Amino acid sequence: MSEPTKKRKRNADGSKKSSKKVAVETPGASEVTVTVVQNTDDWAPIVASTPGLAFDKSLSLKPYTKRRSNAPQRPGQSGSIATDELLIESSEHPAIDYVGREEEAGGTDRLLKHYIGVYDPATGGLQVIESRKMTVRGIVRAQNAAPEAFAEKGDYKNMRELRNDLGQTFGTKKSKKAIASLTENAISKPRTAAELANTEPVKHDAVTAAMLRNMAEVTSGMATTEELQTSPKDVYTIDDLVGSEIMKVIPVKEWQDAVKAKEQIITSSKFVSDRILLASSSVPKLKVLRYLLAILEFYGATTPRRGVRALPKKDELRKAMPGIPEAVAGNIQRKFSDHGMMSKFQMDLLITNVCALALIVDNFEVDVYDLREDLKLEGKQMQTYFSEIGARIMAANEGEKKRLGLDKAAAMQHKFARLRLPLEFPKAKFARK
Repeated sequence: MSEPTKKRKRNADGSKKSSKKVAVETPGASEVTVTVVQNTDDWAPIVASTPGLAFDKSLSLKPYTKRRSNAPQRPGQSGSIATDELLIESSEHPAIDYVGREEEAGGTDRLLKHYIGVYDPATGGLQVIESRKMTVRGIVRAQNAAPEAFAEKGDYKNMRELRNDLGQTFGTKKSKKAIASLTENAISKPRTAAELANTEPVKHDAVTAAMLRNMAEVTSGMATTEELQTSPKDVYTIDDLVGSEIMKVIPVKEWQDAVKAKEQIITSSKFVSDRILLASSSVPKLKVLRYLLAILEFYGATTPRRGVRALPKKDELRKAMPGIPEAVAGNIQRKFSDHGMMSKFQMDLLITNVCALALIVDNFEVDVYDLREDLKLEGKQMQTYFSEIGARIMAANEGEKKRLGLDKAAAMQHKFARLRLPLEFPKAKFARK
């Protein structure tokens, strides 16, 4: 009997697959010439990623640049990418702020370079140029609740009041007595202006009215704070503006040694640089001038952002304030910022402090021009800040024009703020009915 033959399984589709390789015709490889284009422009292309975002292409991003802290002296082919740091920002979206930043130092891809290339098939040339790698992220903007959300807030009761109502209705005699005792001893909430306006005026009896008249007569002769001050130096003091403990740690020896050696001292502030030699004979004034420079350096390191100013990272902020002890830098940061931001109030507080310190240095007569240039403010803005602290704004007299060598046109730019008693503050403006 013959052995049964093994049958091969047929393919399901009935087709037979060939084991032979098919030769694929490949066109002749053409040569590609790669050329690296050196970036000589201030602006370089950007390769941006938006992780987790559906970015609207119709939004425009505003660029901001600043010098890198560790910028190389010879940037090479990288150009502005190696020397300047770029930040892009957009606030056009109604609910989201978009901010794009470069890879920080110490990141995983900090040594990786990115290029953009343009290929011309006609010539076979490929031009590549180095580009910036950025990451764009979205920050949800804080939204103010509609006024309607608070309109009926006073009509709602809190949990304790609801429990008291429930206890008064269904509670025992003991619980009702306890609730009544709490209600009698409760401190009433302060009344609003609208509630006070609707109440009738309190009628005083003859005894109360006589006591009030007597108190008014006694206190009318008391001296006010301004009347107790006999000199402008009593209005704004170093202890109030700087503090005795901070004054002890402000370093000025480097400036004193430079003045003795008759070396020129150049700082980031024109106001400070022009007054170091004049203030060198007075150590307190020299320290006030050093503290004033630290405030200006702190303000210059911040970045404007939607009505506020943002502080840089701690190490970058300390680099912007060289030679300043940590105690002084921390004092300035705590006084004029909160959680890494400067509000409008804190910006105004900083500038008015600068004005008061400048008055102390210049014996209460300050040329507004240099400070205006340091703070990058308009002349009217700078004059307004001096007016807010009670100084009077006056034009330069003939002696000052001659001392500064000012002609008629230049004298118009140089206004002088003088602190005189009694102080003159801007009058409050009221809208007409």
